[in-house]
Order: sequence, then C-alpha cells, then structure tokens
Amino acid sequence: MASLNKQQKRAKRAKDKAKQIRMTGRKSIPMYGDPAHATAQPPVYVLELFAKLREAEAISRSEMLDTLLASLSVMINERPGLLDLKNAENESMAATNLAADMLVDYRMWVDEMDRESAQRWLSTPEFIKDFSEALDRYRQTLEEPASE
Repeated sequence: MASLNKQQKRAKRAKDKAKQIRMTGRKSIPMYGDPAHATAQPPVYVLELFAKLREAEAISRSEMLDTLLASLSVMINERPGLLDLKNAENESMAATNLAADMLVDYRMWVDEMDRESAQRWLSTPEFIKDFSEALDRYRQTLEEPASE
C-alpha cells in the first residue's frame, strides 16, 4: 500500500483533475456525439460496456472500476481514435479523461442523471479515492510479469 503522503498527493491530483473537468465542461464520449445530441444512442460496444459495469457495480464500486479500466484498455487498443490526444498532455491523461467521460455517461445511462449530477458524483472524495485505488491496482497488473 502506498504511503499516506503518496495517497494524499494522488487524491489532490485527482481532485484537481475533477475540478478541471468540471470547469472546462467535458464533452460527451467522442464515439457518439456532443451534448447537443443527448438523445443519440451510444454504439453497441458502449452499451455492452455499460451493461458490464452495471453487473460489476452490483458487486462493488471497486469491481466496477476494475472492469472499466480493463475494458477501456481493450477498447483503446481496438479504437485508438477514442483518445483525445489534442486536449491532454499525454496518452495516460487522455485515457483518464476517457474513463471520466465514460463514467459520467454510464451514470447518466444507468441512473438517468443529468450531466451535472453525474459529474458531481464523479467528483466526490469517496469516488476519487476509489478511482485512484483502482488505477493503482490496474497499474500493478501491468507491471506484473505474465505467469504461465
């Protein structure tokens, strides 16, 4: 487990990023349009992801976040255009932004929330902490050597 200082720094970065997202007015998931087309139906692969997330969330939020990160990795490999590299400092930040967009749209889809409420949910300290821990777990899986 990371030291308390490291956890606090991660939480602050996540909080700052969430604030930045709120302040800049994130767009909808790039696959299916902008907020002006809020009635547009997400593509099948997004709906499949949302269904997986709902099943995982029934177990726990951690399970949902782990499912999201693993699924996004596959989606990005299959559809590299999903990453908005123009509005991010690097690929990692673009992937984090995509995850945030996905989570907002998921919450809107599953709970029929408006975008502002979904973004507030994403910005809660509890969620930021859980997301940070999920990212740590995901990074650890990438660092572990493949065992056969």
